[in-house]
Amino acid sequence: MRSYCLWPKDEANDESYWVAASSGDEARRLLANSVDEARDAEDKEKYECELDNTKSPPEGFIHRRLNGPIAIKRG
Repeated sequence: MRSYCLWPKDEANDESYWVAASSGDEARRLLANSVDEARDAEDKEKYECELDNTKSPPEGFIHRRLNGPIAIKRG
């Protein structure tokens, strides 16, 4: 599984997120469903998403640059 980094386009110094996913679209969906502050992550006009293995979160978690890991919500 590859890691993707996502971050808000208009807030360069804000939080960034790394999530393991099979595609960028899946990474966006996992982030939007798991992190309230990133519920717009599926909107490509608001969030950037690119392959980035700088951080490799453990399975079932999203790594947040500023606030540490958070569990992925399933369902």
